[in-house]
Amino acid sequence: MKRMLAFATVLGALSLVAALVSTSASAVPTAAPSIPRNVGGVVPVKGKQFPGAGIPLVYHGGPVMLTNKTYTIFWKPAGYTMAPGYDTTINQYFADVAHDSGMGTNVYAAATQYSSIQYSSTVGGTYTDTTAFPASGCPLYSGLPVCLTDTQLQNEVNSVIATKGWVKNGTNTFFLFTPKNVGSCFDSSGSTCAFTYYCAYHGFTNSGTAIYANQPYVGGVGGCDEGQYPNGSSNQADPTLNVTSHEHNEAITDPQLNAWYDNQGAENGDKCAWTFGAVSGSNGSEYNQTINGHHYFLQQEWSNSNPSLTCVQTYSIGGGGGGGAPSISSFTPTSGHHGITVTITGNNFTGATWVGLVRNTFFTYKSPSWTVVSNTKITATVPSAPLGLAKWRVKTNGGTATSATNFNVTG
Repeated sequence: MKRMLAFATVLGALSLVAALVSTSASAVPTAAPSIPRNVGGVVPVKGKQFPGAGIPLVYHGGPVMLTNKTYTIFWKPAGYTMAPGYDTTINQYFADVAHDSGMGTNVYAAATQYSSIQYSSTVGGTYTDTTAFPASGCPLYSGLPVCLTDTQLQNEVNSVIATKGWVKNGTNTFFLFTPKNVGSCFDSSGSTCAFTYYCAYHGFTNSGTAIYANQPYVGGVGGCDEGQYPNGSSNQADPTLNVTSHEHNEAITDPQLNAWYDNQGAENGDKCAWTFGAVSGSNGSEYNQTINGHHYFLQQEWSNSNPSLTCVQTYSIGGGGGGGAPSISSFTPTSGHHGITVTITGNNFTGATWVGLVRNTFFTYKSPSWTVVSNTKITATVPSAPLGLAKWRVKTNGGTATSATNFNVTG
């Protein structure tokens, strides 16, 4: 397939960098990568993403997930660990994505422009499997104690599905999460592996009946971790959630690898890998998504209908591409001195790029700090504007909102 050749071309160009794995001690074999026919949506290590601007996604006739259901599998044998709270934070994330179904306030809404996909996500179940890993099916690398091939990962997915009585179909996706220090490669050659070529990928089992994603433990892995932990650095879930979002969105739009991708083989997540847009919060805990009231740091997703932005954080369901223009309905308090906190209420605040006061249209005073609490609420510090009346203004990629009433700067 042209698509697989495109992936092979891009992945084949990746160089091995020892610093990409925090525990790196030795190199992986550098043979040309072999991409299985059932694998797509590879999240490349940072700096190796596809070029995307000006290249639209094209529909190739295959099925999409009009609705989707998610299942999580945590494969955690004795002797291997995940940080405390890692699994619960991941499950919280999928529950939040499901809760906000139908809204245009996060990256999942962007998929609704393709083949009548609905933003309709549900949670199917979760399972922790303590079964021992099989003997390594691929060469050990970077000092890791075990290496699992894609076939071995598929076997685990199929085994858990059978154990739990879950259903394989065109709308269920099974996310397999492995612990710290577990390597994986596409095949026994060890030419294309986690942390050196990819951070995650999605595909379908060789039987073609189960859609799954391989989600290695990427917290602390230099090539896969942006260093932002809005859910706390102790559980190390946020870097994995970023690449999980990538794979989830691609599984929705291209579950059998024959639906939506561009002429270089890139899916919607590939085209926006490692781009995050406007962020809120302090460095180390930045976020660009608020989903069911929880903050996340997730890559943007591609929008065909928004060529001026291409990658978006939100999307106005029904068309529009940018998440809809923001609006301000009220703010409190209505007066105060420099440095106090004001709560601004409205809509479409996610991804705010500028918050502040404006006077007589021409004089603007940017707030020194603000937090997007939710899509409908921002807290902002009153800037050092001259005394007197001024209006609050909020800018996002979707447009600009200015309050109808004035705030009185008193000191």
